[in-house]
Amino acid sequence: MLRIKVEQAATDMVIAQPVETSTGQVLCSKGTVLTQTLIDRLEKIDITHITVEGHPVDDGKPVKTFEEEMAEIDIRFRSVLDNKLMAALKVVVQKHIQKKYKMLSEEIAASEKRNQEAEESETAKK
Repeated sequence: MLRIKVEQAATDMVIAQPVETSTGQVLCSKGTVLTQTLIDRLEKIDITHITVEGHPVDDGKPVKTFEEEMAEIDIRFRSVLDNKLMAALKVVVQKHIQKKYKMLSEEIAASEKRNQEAEESETAKK
């Protein structure tokens, strides 16, 4: 999940949290797939930020692999592992990273499946 500026939004991104007006009126519910028309409407009514699923915006940082992140955790906790609390914290952080990468791989698989189904649908129409 990532909070982004509406101007960073792109078509096919999926809303992760309801988009509401300042009075609490829901404009878009969770799970709504963005279209260019919807993005334009949100900009027109001065919605500045939305929360979308995944991490679809390039922040300029190189993407780390699962192995690189786990190695970084080992390095960061190396000097404090004699402290039981810090050792327990390391385990929690490692589980969080595992969960993050599992969710990411599931999102990628779902996206690839949607793309494949769209291509098959286009081919069937021809």
